[in-house]
Amino acid sequence: MFSKKYYIMTPGPTEIPLEILNAITSEEANLPNYQEIYEEDVKLIEKLLNVKGKTVIMGGGSTVGLEAVISTFIKKDSKVLVLSAGYFGDILENLVRYYSGNVYVIREKQGKIPGLDRIEDFLRRNSDLEYVVLAHCETSAGTMFNISEITKIVRENSNARIIVDAVSTAGAIPLSVGGEKGIDAVVFGSQKVLNMPPGLAIVALSENIVENMEKIVARGFYLNLKVWLDFWENKRRLPSTPPVNLLYGLKIAVSRILKEGLENVFRRHVYVSSVLRRILKTMGLRVVAESDEIASPTVTVAYVPSNVSSEKVVNDLWRNYGILISKALGEISEKAIRIGHMGVSATLDHIFTVTYGLTKTLQSYGFKIDLSNVLAAFF
Repeated sequence: MFSKKYYIMTPGPTEIPLEILNAITSEEANLPNYQEIYEEDVKLIEKLLNVKGKTVIMGGGSTVGLEAVISTFIKKDSKVLVLSAGYFGDILENLVRYYSGNVYVIREKQGKIPGLDRIEDFLRRNSDLEYVVLAHCETSAGTMFNISEITKIVRENSNARIIVDAVSTAGAIPLSVGGEKGIDAVVFGSQKVLNMPPGLAIVALSENIVENMEKIVARGFYLNLKVWLDFWENKRRLPSTPPVNLLYGLKIAVSRILKEGLENVFRRHVYVSSVLRRILKTMGLRVVAESDEIASPTVTVAYVPSNVSSEKVVNDLWRNYGILISKALGEISEKAIRIGHMGVSATLDHIFTVTYGLTKTLQSYGFKIDLSNVLAAFF
């Protein structure tokens, strides 16, 4: 390996800053009292996502949060529309089908997203729709839905609630929960933009969907959000002991973002991702997202040359340069690589490093790439 430093550029888990590592390993963070820090974390999350409603922080990965929302609100006969743009959208569809037998899907192949006209047409013909469910960023393809446009269409054509998997976007892209233009439920975890270890599921709920919760007959325990809110609001504790040290880390993680300024963070992710796409195209690689308008600011996916496997590129980058990226998923898994740029890795120095390593790796396979032209694409 030519580098003594590791560069974690996967779509998650992501690089963990020393400040957060120190927080989660401190003596204070390993004490069992969590009520005060939990309350602080909830307030910070509500600033991060402009939440008008309720927030729940659970022990477990993002999938725990997603299934908690779906199992709490979606019933056997609930009419649900799932929007899928690839591998993770399809997983979300399968998860919803465990709870409802009345599921519809608007699907698009990797590299594209379902058109707004298709969504609007469906809503006009199905005004009794109860829920719209989607993964904000399809990390298998590096594509992203326009949440504000989808929310507008849904509000104008139905009373459906919008449930969003924001696992790879919360904290890097503007999101709002509740209010006239906000989403009804947002779910994400600790190990992506927040640059923490896996282990926390974060659920933000609008005031409207919380009101609807009052009509729900409680089912289950750990995945029942009604139970979590009841325990916290009436007993000032949680139904299960959370990973307390991660709650301390969460305070630092969200505070770092708010200190930088949300608008600054949003602009940084958009700018860095645009630079990376320009560089990859200069190298002769095709970005999977078919247009910049639908490209994700947190994950970029690009096809490797046809006679090279994505797995070989990933392995050689790690072994020779200490740069960790990921191979793609789904039908393009052997054809493309995924580069994450979330939180602390959404910087030009990280992009410079992965660009150099990727250029040298492809050159070692015999591909003619002019490094000076590639580096010029930074500007």
